[in-house]
Amino acid sequence: TIRKITVMGGGRGRKKVLPKACEEMMSELSLIDVWRKLNAKEKQFTFYSNPHQSWTRIDMVWMNGEIVNELKEIKILPNEWAHHNLIQIIWKGRKKPKKRWVLNIQL
Repeated sequence: TIRKITVMGGGRGRKKVLPKACEEMMSELSLIDVWRKLNAKEKQFTFYSNPHQSWTRIDMVWMNGEIVNELKEIKILPNEWAHHNLIQIIWKGRKKPKKRWVLNIQL
């Protein structure tokens, strides 16, 4: 379900549950966990807790299903400077025009 978050640490994996109010809001707004949708079998995490020595994917990108089709790619990138990893989103681009636009100086 959308409420489960995987936590890895201490040699074991376990699931934590998002609050019910969060699940209701996501359902009402038709929000999708985009990274999970596009990376269904991947196990990557965005946050490392030093005191608990565990990794969690707590940083997420939620989008309405209508704009998910505009995504080209979404990746979790390493970050050596903070406890949180980066999430990179690449949008599908429009094709570049074949010729360069030039200002009409006669206007």
